[in-house]
Amino acid sequence: MTPKDKNSKIIIVGAGVYGLSTALSLLEDGFQDVHIFDKNDYLVQKYSYFNGCDSASSDMNKIFRASYGSQTHYQKMSLISRDKFLQWNKQIAEENWEGGSPIYINSGNTHMSDLNELPLFERETLKRMGHDGSAIDINDPQAVEKATKKGLSARAVDPFDAKGKGIKLQGVLDTTGGIMIAEKCCRWVLELCRRVGGDRLHLHLGKLIGEVEHLLTTSGSGGEKKKCLGIKTKDGKCHFAPLTCIFAGAWLSQIVPEANEKVEATGGTVCICKVDSKGALEEYSEKTFPSWTYKMRDGAMGGLYGFPITHDGYMKIGYRGLKWINPKEGVNSKVKTAHTIDKETNVPLFGLLRIKNLIKKFIPEIQSITLTRLCWYSDTSDNDFLITYCPHYDDDTLFVGAGDSGHAFMMLGSIGPVIKDIILKQGDDFLQNLFSWEREREQLNEINLGLADPRALSNLKMATPHDWSIYPKSHL
Repeated sequence: MTPKDKNSKIIIVGAGVYGLSTALSLLEDGFQDVHIFDKNDYLVQKYSYFNGCDSASSDMNKIFRASYGSQTHYQKMSLISRDKFLQWNKQIAEENWEGGSPIYINSGNTHMSDLNELPLFERETLKRMGHDGSAIDINDPQAVEKATKKGLSARAVDPFDAKGKGIKLQGVLDTTGGIMIAEKCCRWVLELCRRVGGDRLHLHLGKLIGEVEHLLTTSGSGGEKKKCLGIKTKDGKCHFAPLTCIFAGAWLSQIVPEANEKVEATGGTVCICKVDSKGALEEYSEKTFPSWTYKMRDGAMGGLYGFPITHDGYMKIGYRGLKWINPKEGVNSKVKTAHTIDKETNVPLFGLLRIKNLIKKFIPEIQSITLTRLCWYSDTSDNDFLITYCPHYDDDTLFVGAGDSGHAFMMLGSIGPVIKDIILKQGDDFLQNLFSWEREREQLNEINLGLADPRALSNLKMATPHDWSIYPKSHL
């Protein structure tokens, strides 16, 4: 039921962006009995992919941007989140928490295209953000001067020295953008939950104790629908609560089968490259080099994005022009990573080749890929979030949050209050409707095509480590 009484127990499944931000907002509002469940023991594993964490939130870095074209509601949420990141940066530095380094680095976010004219999305961004210099046309003769006045480096205007290579690009620099250190962001918000919550917060983290076996249900009050009573975890224990919130991202449909109607788990292609060259480490440093996108809305031959080099020498480059699915019986797409039972460390060759071609064109310092991974999103048909009570369950007993569609992490500082207000059925009516289950959604993404979908992993040729060399010896 919608929690009117702050003493009511609330179960939250998933300790990523949605789960952490919601828990923190509920605890700050005085809720007395909040339980977080997750199959990963994040207190030990530290949200690190290299330590066995494979959620979308468990990552080295994420893009931050406020550029949203005409979608000013997301722009507003992003800028509110940015203010929170700046506040957290200051607090982390003052406390010297984990060494005091920031979780948000304002190095800029550059959107680039090889089209002859600036794309519509970027034109809309300039219209809404260009008045105060927050967005800059990279072909403005004063672009570098404007960027440096905002505290950014000249590299943010032309990340890959395209002009020096004789390549003409269109694009927009979002001066509010940059990167978030994803692992540390999550560790920090979990730490805040523990500080604020004290004995009002109960953590159930790790295999068996934090992993959902299934929902506990009974007949609803009308007899036609189910009513959620809580969850059973894989250690055999039953946990009851009047409200259960499932924030499981790409795993949502594996816990709530009805979610197949609205979301589909899709795997993006990610390559990680270890860089040892001192010159490259300086040139692509996360302190000055921007996050970037290239031909992001150009379909299968576009959709590339990337990051500066991390402090420990890794550059991450991704492709999402096509995102892959893994249809299985009962689930429209089942997550498959290096850490799932059915393991996968390779990526489709098509996506790998798109990344390799970009590296050849723009980043000659990279000679080889170090590892590949599928990064799993939770996609809705229109890329708007799904944050709502599930109508298949009576009495408002089951709430779901998913459909990150690749752009939820930057909202870590703002989405918690939004989710809490939707749970309490208060706040912004526009967002409540936008994120609802019942709203008819535009079909920007085709979902639920099953094995007939050409993106299904079983239909694709997978790359192997043999394909990781950018310049194979046979081609030298």
